[in-house]
Amino acid sequence: YLNGGFSTEDIVVTSRNEISIAYKNTTAGEYTNITFDGTPKTILLENIPTWLTAGSFTVTNKKSLRFNFTYSVNNTPNKEPYYIRIKSGNITKVMRVVYSHFNVYGTLTQIPQVDNYWTYVGAFWKASQKGERIIRIANSSANQKWSAEVIPCNWSSEILLENYDGALIGDITPLEFSNTDTPLLSGGSQKISGSGDIMFRIGLKSTLPSGSNEPRYARVVIQYDDNTKYQYLYLRQGEAPDYLMRPGDKDGSGKAVADNRSFARKWAVYNLTAPTIKDGTATGGTNALDNSQHPQVAVRGAVFVDYPTQAGAYWQSMLKSSLANKYARRAYHPTNPISEINEDGLWNSVTEFDEYWNTLGINQEVSPRGYRRPTDGTTGNPLDFASEIGTIDGSETRQSLWLNPFSGRSGNSDNSVWGYYADGFFDRFDIANAPDGYGLAKSAVSIENQKVAYICRIIFNKFSNASLAFPASSYRYLENGRINSAGNYGYYLSSSTASTSTGWVIDIRQNTTKLESHHRGHCFSIRPVANL
Repeated sequence: YLNGGFSTEDIVVTSRNEISIAYKNTTAGEYTNITFDGTPKTILLENIPTWLTAGSFTVTNKKSLRFNFTYSVNNTPNKEPYYIRIKSGNITKVMRVVYSHFNVYGTLTQIPQVDNYWTYVGAFWKASQKGERIIRIANSSANQKWSAEVIPCNWSSEILLENYDGALIGDITPLEFSNTDTPLLSGGSQKISGSGDIMFRIGLKSTLPSGSNEPRYARVVIQYDDNTKYQYLYLRQGEAPDYLMRPGDKDGSGKAVADNRSFARKWAVYNLTAPTIKDGTATGGTNALDNSQHPQVAVRGAVFVDYPTQAGAYWQSMLKSSLANKYARRAYHPTNPISEINEDGLWNSVTEFDEYWNTLGINQEVSPRGYRRPTDGTTGNPLDFASEIGTIDGSETRQSLWLNPFSGRSGNSDNSVWGYYADGFFDRFDIANAPDGYGLAKSAVSIENQKVAYICRIIFNKFSNASLAFPASSYRYLENGRINSAGNYGYYLSSSTASTSTGWVIDIRQNTTKLESHHRGHCFSIRPVANL
């Protein structure tokens, strides 16, 4: 569906077998084949409708194509669809290019805070789920009108909205939840409206065949302040690792990114934790070396948490070989204790050392089989690769997560938003202050146990609607292991260093998404990428 939201749209098609292409420009008639030999080039599509300014596909080879459509919002009547038939082996798919007239009015801006409560910015379902996700947003005026509407896409008819008359945020009694599903909607539509506090449920009509299926994405627009302003909710169904920014995606100005984004990777949707922290048998405590408190997992022995908003365990970046037996791969509990963990040898011995992930990783990687930590350039001594320090070239993190990547210690919010994420867990609880004394007000749920979950930064791809949530789970401080400023920040490890004492870390916070270099002694979260 092409609408007034953007002026271009890219669709990537890849296959194990050679691809053949044909088109037709009306619902009747025969397809016309398009001939191409696999030589890299751009081929214009023929007989496109008048409302399409241009249509083309770029050939990488016979097994990889990228379609691009440029269009304009005009008053051309009868915007007829355009059909592209794609064949590969025994599989035939038809791409139906449709103009969808969809108007959004006013100014794009997030719904402001009320009494320290933030807005919701997205929702998530596992492949097997379709139950309710509850959106509760406090509104500053009881009389302001609002509306919520599903933006047309290739599965928008499967998305339902329904007004909700339950408890407002701040007065919620925890609702039942399970890893299976939440209650289903009994009805619903693609558009609803109300006044005052913004309260509604989102549900789906169908599931995906399995958790390994490619996720599907959509958006809901909320118009508020008497429909003079609007913001989006980013929806995702499916937990399979997926691209955020895809190889070949341009930047926000339409220019090619370094390496043509060939270092973009598929990212996991969950943080990592230890099996015994997840099941509650490792309960945390002040003794860093007690496996019943802070367990040391096997190589590749970590597991995923159950929901995107959950913090998971904290992990040290990388440890010199002499400390590895005692401290490497140790998972530190996300809530117990909030204060110091007693182990001087741990917190005071991680100083400068000339060892790097290219040699340490084989014994210190905790990501499950099929996953690993992302890179930000070299995984060796950065001084040996001066041209790769903090650059876009060769960086999986910068090419994967930012519409407009940058070099060095910097960041932007060009394709990310801050707020609550309705994932079937976070939206089932009342929202509390973060568990440490320096944490963000009204930013966390389930704050007293291993399931603690936080407000998130949602990163999105404006071309594909793909989205990925990173909770603001903060970190444990290198000098004493204390949890610091939870709910304000989230820090995510890479496998690249900036110096003998610092490593590159994804840094999410209220106003931006950054890359920073932080001391290798801190304990941060891990969000892995899938192996190629």
